[in-house]
Amino acid sequence: MSVQVVPFETCFGAEIRGVDLKGPLDGEIRAAVEQAFKDHHVLSFRAQEGLPPDRVVNASRLFGDELEPHVFQQFHHPDTNLILVLSNRIKSEKPAGLADAGSFWHSDVSYKPAPAKATLLYAVEVPNAGGDTLFCDLTAAYEGLSDGLKRNLEGKYAWHDYAKARPEMFTIGGVQRVPECRHPCVRINPLSGRKAVYMNPAYTVRIDGMTKDESDALMAEVFAHCLQDTYRMRYKWRAGDMVVWDNAAVMHSATTKDLDPAKHRTLWRTIICGGPTH
Repeated sequence: MSVQVVPFETCFGAEIRGVDLKGPLDGEIRAAVEQAFKDHHVLSFRAQEGLPPDRVVNASRLFGDELEPHVFQQFHHPDTNLILVLSNRIKSEKPAGLADAGSFWHSDVSYKPAPAKATLLYAVEVPNAGGDTLFCDLTAAYEGLSDGLKRNLEGKYAWHDYAKARPEMFTIGGVQRVPECRHPCVRINPLSGRKAVYMNPAYTVRIDGMTKDESDALMAEVFAHCLQDTYRMRYKWRAGDMVVWDNAAVMHSATTKDLDPAKHRTLWRTIICGGPTH
C-alpha cells in the first residue's frame, strides 16, 4: 500500500496512512513522511498497537538520526533512556511515569542552545475521554501578525529557562538545572524555510534589550495573537497512535493536569535532536 497523507479537518496537521511501523521503513516511505512533516508540522500514525520500545525508537529516527534522553532520568523507560514514560499510573506505590509532562504552552527543549527538532509520542493506553494534546501553529501565527508586531520582533532575541515553568522539578533527585539560553524571537524553520514565532509562555522569560515591562507587554501581545482559535488544534488520542511534531513550527500543551486519576494514560516520548537556532 502506498503512503497516503490525509490532512486533518483543522487548519494544520495530517494523518499518515499506509505505513506499518512494525515493518521496514524504506526510502520511499521516508521521503513521503519527510515531505508531509515539512508541509503539515504535526503527523499522526493511527492503529500502531503493540510496538516495543526499539520500534518506537526506530520510528523516531524517521525524523532525525540522533535522539536525546530527557533530563528527568527517574522516568526513563527501563529498556532505554531514549524513551521518557508519561503516565499517571502508580506501581508499587511509586509513579510509573511523569504524570503531567506540561499542561502549559511550550516548545520542547527551547531551554537548550540546540532545541529539539521534533518530539514523538506513542500511546500505550489512553482513557476514553480526556488527556488530549493541544497544538498551536506558530508558522501561521507569525504570518498573521500585524506589520507592526513583525517589525517589533524582527532581529530580537529572547531568553528561555526551563525553571520558569517548573521550578519545583529541580528539587527532585536526578534532575539537573539547565542554564538559560537565547534564541531569536522569529525563527526560520530549517525544514521549510518559513518563519515562525519562536517564543512560548512556559519557558521564555524576557526579550533582550527591553525593560521588563516592555518585554512582558510585547510577549503578552504576541501570545494573545498566537493562541487565537484560528491557530489552534486539539488532538484526541487513541491507543496505538503515534504522533510527531516540528518544534520549530508549533508549540503544544498537555491537558493531563485535569485528567481524572482513575482514568489511566500512558505514553512513551522520544526527543529528536536539533541544531542551534542562530
